[in-house]
Amino acid sequence: MRHSRKALWRRCAQIVSTVDIPRPFSVPALVAALAARRGRPIELIPLAARPDTPCGVLAATDRADYVFYAADTSPLHQEHILLHELGHLLCGHAGSGELHETVARVLMPNLPVELVRRVLGRTGYAQQQEQEAELVASMVMHQARREQGPAPVSGGLARLRSAFGPGA
Repeated sequence: MRHSRKALWRRCAQIVSTVDIPRPFSVPALVAALAARRGRPIELIPLAARPDTPCGVLAATDRADYVFYAADTSPLHQEHILLHELGHLLCGHAGSGELHETVARVLMPNLPVELVRRVLGRTGYAQQQEQEAELVASMVMHQARREQGPAPVSGGLARLRSAFGPGA
């Protein structure tokens, strides 16, 4: 069943309204708060990016949630990857068959996909779930940045701003 954009925004805004955004914002602080809220650990595991694999993967097990993310990208991109995967947790997504193949290729390339499927007991994500996770990530990031206020201006950006006057 496809939801309208308006319904998607409402659902995601409602989910984000329940999140206690740490001040000052940091992903590790958000992870700690979310782990406490869920009553289970969330482990962040950096990995080298590989061709034809996603930048991030969420694997939920009976004991903990594991978020694998690309270690060889910019800090801002890493933050967004992590927030996207945490968005899946916040949305309560369960998944579909694509996840097993992804986890098998990224984390356990020497194990058969069927074994990974049995161990994880999960499935992949539908397009709607990806949209929700992406929107939740963007909303959390936006709220965190808004609450922090404008970033200090220095270096070349400060010179550029001064060239265009105080309103720039």
